[in-house]
Amino acid sequence: MSGNGPDRHDGPHSEVPHDLLATTDLMLSGALTPRGEPPSGSVSLGRPLAYALRDATGVSPAAVDAPGTVLLCFPFDLEELSGGWGYRQIELAVSFDDADVLALELHPRPGWEETDGACVAVFGLGRNRLRWVFRASEAGGTLRPDGRWTQVVLRLPSLFAEVSGRLTLRGVLEHPLLSGTRAEAEVHTRDELPFRVSRADAWTGAPLARQASQPGAWALAAFEDLGPPDGQLPPGRQQLCVAVDIEKYSARRNADMIRLQRALLRVMRAACARAEVDWYSCGRQAQGDGYLLVLPPDTDETRVVPGLMDGLADALAVVNREESGNAPDRPYLRTRLRAAFHHGIVHEADSGYAGSAVVELFRLLDSDPLRALLTDEQTTDLVIAFSDRLYQDLAVHGYEGLSPAGFEQLEVTAKQFTGTAWIRAHPRNPRFGGNAMPGERLLRDGPNALPPVTSADG
Repeated sequence: MSGNGPDRHDGPHSEVPHDLLATTDLMLSGALTPRGEPPSGSVSLGRPLAYALRDATGVSPAAVDAPGTVLLCFPFDLEELSGGWGYRQIELAVSFDDADVLALELHPRPGWEETDGACVAVFGLGRNRLRWVFRASEAGGTLRPDGRWTQVVLRLPSLFAEVSGRLTLRGVLEHPLLSGTRAEAEVHTRDELPFRVSRADAWTGAPLARQASQPGAWALAAFEDLGPPDGQLPPGRQQLCVAVDIEKYSARRNADMIRLQRALLRVMRAACARAEVDWYSCGRQAQGDGYLLVLPPDTDETRVVPGLMDGLADALAVVNREESGNAPDRPYLRTRLRAAFHHGIVHEADSGYAGSAVVELFRLLDSDPLRALLTDEQTTDLVIAFSDRLYQDLAVHGYEGLSPAGFEQLEVTAKQFTGTAWIRAHPRNPRFGGNAMPGERLLRDGPNALPPVTSADG
């Protein structure tokens, strides 16, 4: 990938068409795996198109004393890659400068399937930071290099005068090898691309038929008023949640805190790879000495939960082997975790994930019995708590090697919460004897194997 030339965007002598925001090369985020010929290609990001919406009566928001509403469309075009490389996954992220901007409608919507079979994951409803993740179908192999659209209906804090923000694009490329394996490369745009749309640039939109072909037709058809009534909740979905926390984090030196945060992110990503969970399809909330992972609603918990448990244990073994060689005289270098698993209704709120399921998850994670178990079990680096519901659904039925054996039932009382937890110390996986495990590349290559940590990661 080119990393030296400037992005080809507007400048004093630019010949870029007016409808094009920028054409930019994609940068490699880390080393190729396995080693291969570097791909070459670029992506073109169109200027956002704006539609100032009318309500169902045909009255423009500009004519009434109400917050403004606007539909924004974000077109982009994937250039064909060199050397047989293809796009396995592409993520477009949009961050609005005004924290009070609210996303009312998103399209493609979660679970949408494109005409080429690509599946789309969508994040950000009810927030001012949005992400669309386009993933190729297993049958199709890679995404078709062509133009795509994303769009959002925004509720603004005041009448629509101007909307501004930043765009970033990142992706995963792949190349088939003669050995039957695939080379992979993570790429990203070098910089955030700023955009600004004023009311003078906007079209005036009215509700259109759903089958209409104009850009924005789907969201315009779905839009019937100036936004949700006060007090309406963002969508709540049944989702698996995993939270982890580092032991004795606050007692460490500043440099060690920084090292532990980096190690934690590496461990979480490697565990997801072990469980065959797409990192970018998950909701992610960094919390300094901890991390919250909210998995997609269609997650197969019978397979993923055991995979994450083993993945966390194995990744911790790799990290601790690197940092200290598991030397008993240097315990301050060991990364040890408490982890809690639960599932229930989760809402993506303005500043993080909300719902009683999330509250219960952290009550389990912070419970005294789980903390005491990690202190007592010095031969392991991971202790785990299941909510009673998850234990009854998974452990009792023995999915993927899970068993009630080793779990201890305890009552947890914390603040206004009282509930049942099932806890256990998780031994290092006997199947892991130093051989590379799925996701260990993220651990072995260190920070260079990871894309930059952005606001979407925290």
